[in-house]
Amino acid sequence: MMCGIQLTVHGGVSHHGIPGIHLIICAFLSASPWQYTLKMECFVLVLTGISHPAFVFYQICGGWKKHAWIKEGCTIVDPNCSNPSERRHFMRFTNAIGFKGKFYALSLQGTLAVIENIDSHLRITASGKKRAIPSDSSLHFRELMVESGEEVLLVFLISKASSNIVDSVEVYQLDVDKLTWNKMESLGDRTLFLGSNCCMSMSASKVGCKRNCVYYTHRSGDYGWWVYDLDKATISPS
Repeated sequence: MMCGIQLTVHGGVSHHGIPGIHLIICAFLSASPWQYTLKMECFVLVLTGISHPAFVFYQICGGWKKHAWIKEGCTIVDPNCSNPSERRHFMRFTNAIGFKGKFYALSLQGTLAVIENIDSHLRITASGKKRAIPSDSSLHFRELMVESGEEVLLVFLISKASSNIVDSVEVYQLDVDKLTWNKMESLGDRTLFLGSNCCMSMSASKVGCKRNCVYYTHRSGDYGWWVYDLDKATISPS
């Protein structure tokens, strides 16, 4: 989608420039492009990875009326920051997803924040109490969020010995009322595809792929596509 800058939604941004912003982590839409109509309100959210500004957003209204980029800082101390020297630091966001007109963003420390449109400004309206981290111990993990039907899922690609190798995958479902993550043992008929610039959920029976699996790329796709089978808890080349 083109909205003042050239965007690759979720996972990376190729941009011509946002005034005053030099660091961009990723960009997201507040609603699925498949659901978007010219009459509905939609936002593009750009995460900076810092607290001031924590994010920048661009509003798209009915009829494609355009508004300027608006910067918003974060003045909320991250409750899950374990380092005493950093407890004064405000939340910095590294990942997010747009779902039913709201954004659900994860901080550097794994805190979930809800970001909503309040009088044409995006505000943090709620936050989860528990960190979003894998249950399995790891040297390194990568987190990805994906909309699946009427749910928001969080996937961890877990590396235990080397950050170049994924040893395990965990999938969690968001309870949007309690703002908690519930670990999933099965995806049922669903299959997840997690790329460098895009994540999606598909019905395996409709597209003819293997059910209850997570297909993913790692290290910007340099190592090809891999598949994690939730039934067998195994990883193999796709």
